[in-house]
Amino acid sequence: MTTKILAPHYLRIEREMRADLPTVWRALTDLLELRAWWAMPVLEYKPDIGGGFELRYIGRDRVDRFTYTTWDENWRIGGRWDYNWMDGGVDELVSLTEIGEGVRVGIEHSNFESFGKDAAKIFGYHKSETRARLERLQAWVEQRMPANLAQMPVV
Repeated sequence: MTTKILAPHYLRIEREMRADLPTVWRALTDLLELRAWWAMPVLEYKPDIGGGFELRYIGRDRVDRFTYTTWDENWRIGGRWDYNWMDGGVDELVSLTEIGEGVRVGIEHSNFESFGKDAAKIFGYHKSETRARLERLQAWVEQRMPANLAQMPVV
């Protein structure tokens, strides 16, 4: 895992995974797959520009909402995280790049300054949450079969 930090303004974390692009893309864009590996309730999912999803924390009134601004054929998903528990919003771009026998998943965050004096707190939150998210995603896609085999009918 590589991490580029320009605290508290910019954060990029990358992780290499032994999986194919369609498998990783499906894990990021299919509601049932998201719910299976994210380890948090994913609600109100709409996989289109202007759509997004919410994460609700069990036992709390806390909601994190991700709204898509980029969703393209270049294996990129972009958007913005907004919170009901803090003022401000973080921009996020997820990019997938084919490498050798796998995929490099990069997640970059910016706009932490929108949180004012709480920028360092939300930066730390995204740093630890993104690392954990990439670890869960890697465990999920590396144990899954390739997307083209998963779609084959059982005879």
